[in-house]
Amino acid sequence: MAEPTYCTVLAENYLPKALALADSVRRHQGGAELVIFLIDAEHADDHQLPDLPGVRIVGTDFLGLPLEKIRAMTTYYELVEFATAVKPLLFKRLLEDNDQVFYLDPDTYVTSAMSELPGELAASEGGVLLTSHFLHPLPPEAPATEGHQLAVGIYNLGFCGFDRRGIPALDWWWARLEWDCLVDFMSGLFVDQKWMDVGADLFRARSLRHHGYNVGVLNLHERPLAHDDQGYAIRGTDERLRLFHFHAFDPHQPLALSTRFEGATGDHIEDQRDAVEALCLEYAEAVLKHQAQLPEAPAYRYNVDTRGRRIPRLLRRAWRVQAQAGQVPPSPFDPAQAAAYDKWRRRAWSTVGRELAGDVAKGARMSLVDEFVAVQQRFPRLVSAVRGRVAGKTGIWG
Repeated sequence: MAEPTYCTVLAENYLPKALALADSVRRHQGGAELVIFLIDAEHADDHQLPDLPGVRIVGTDFLGLPLEKIRAMTTYYELVEFATAVKPLLFKRLLEDNDQVFYLDPDTYVTSAMSELPGELAASEGGVLLTSHFLHPLPPEAPATEGHQLAVGIYNLGFCGFDRRGIPALDWWWARLEWDCLVDFMSGLFVDQKWMDVGADLFRARSLRHHGYNVGVLNLHERPLAHDDQGYAIRGTDERLRLFHFHAFDPHQPLALSTRFEGATGDHIEDQRDAVEALCLEYAEAVLKHQAQLPEAPAYRYNVDTRGRRIPRLLRRAWRVQAQAGQVPPSPFDPAQAAAYDKWRRRAWSTVGRELAGDVAKGARMSLVDEFVAVQQRFPRLVSAVRGRVAGKTGIWG
């Protein structure tokens, strides 16, 4: 079996973490290369970075989409939405020259050889390999509940694997992510992950049951770490830690583990604190080394328009609504369209208002169930017209 290919997706400001990942892949995977897809580089050489060992950088042109489509997606999607939306296209492109592709989030870190992956992917029915957030029912003292999965999805797509049998799954996934890779809980969406809750069964994905993959702050209670002379292991099992996911990790505060989750370093990890802290310090050192060697990271180039104004989420949503309807607004990233974009921007607030009204209508529909049914029975045509105009067909409303 040919050696698999590993890839990740990020904006340039995340590069120190991605290079720490690349070092770990090269160290534990026999010198393997990490393909880094930079979402804010239109071409592979569209950056000011030195040559990086063990790394192949590609830009958005690698996907084969027209530049107009890339600029459209970077307009109607925010950073995380765009970074997750392009994953199916990246995997499909890499599968042209590789038998297996494994995606690793840029803030993951390999701690031992991921020797199980080729066989696990080959054993899948549909050429798709995923990891779930949790492998066991959650106890009351866990830092999250199963309700968390209802919001963000069953699978943690900070890791996934595909071979060529999975191309139909990638095509299906892209058809949803092209327009609906949104953080929109009101519509039942959380970027790429909630869609894969549906796709996993449709395309016969395999769930990786190894305790050592995609370990992170929310599942340490079921995968406690131990530290020995060989590295890190999952205590109480014969499995080694393979891949740790450092979610919202600040290398300048390494013992905090996560800056986003309250209680990340609380009592639930007390019995594994030495191992967790050793891993955090190791990872922080790796990230800070690259941070010191790289030029200062630029801000995400698609946060602002050509006049330097931040593009708020609601304005992005208005742009998306009109573009999806075939009335593509001017680009905020093309200086030649700056005047036209200014004019559109002043007039877009009516669409923004309609989107906000849609959120209110969705909220009312979900919370006032009996009242909605009564109104629908009395005024069916009116309800249908209002629903179509303000609720749209995004996510669960499609």
